[in-house]
Amino acid sequence: MRRAVCGLLIGGLMAAVGTSAPVPKVAPKPEFGEKNTNALVTKHREKLELKATSDWAPNWPVDFLFDGKEETSWYSNTPDDTKTENKPAVTVTFPEDVKIKRVTLLGQRDPQYPMGYTVSEGFVELLDDKGKVLSTHELKGAGEKSDFDLKLDKFTTVRAVRFTMTKSENGYCGMGEFMVE
Repeated sequence: MRRAVCGLLIGGLMAAVGTSAPVPKVAPKPEFGEKNTNALVTKHREKLELKATSDWAPNWPVDFLFDGKEETSWYSNTPDDTKTENKPAVTVTFPEDVKIKRVTLLGQRDPQYPMGYTVSEGFVELLDDKGKVLSTHELKGAGEKSDFDLKLDKFTTVRAVRFTMTKSENGYCGMGEFMVE
């Protein structure tokens, strides 16, 4: 009797599989830092004022944060160190007021130095044309490369955006790309 019941169950299951609707494929889960369009940096690229409190120029200058290439990185230099009062910071100033809705900072992706310079905490400041801080947003890096992504609730008019790094692996910092849309 057991065999007969099992046979009926298996037969019924096989028939159900053959006549059931296909299971829809689930879209892949978006990764952290889903692509920022970087429209404002791209639009104003030639007129941007780029400043870093320090950098390892000429090999890893601040310009690498704005070149559209994730694998080129900027690195902080002495005396900047997240373990001291001299926190590394990078500022991008636009030639005019711009309305922003998102700031994304990609963790360093330089294949020469895959470890040792990862930034894990920092804050973004939005500044007006006089350099006054309009708002400050504390962030923690997320994902495998420790990316930072600030999505604003509404468009905000700014002249500049500054990212200050407050915690990293060894005190020095490396970042892959600074994007603003």
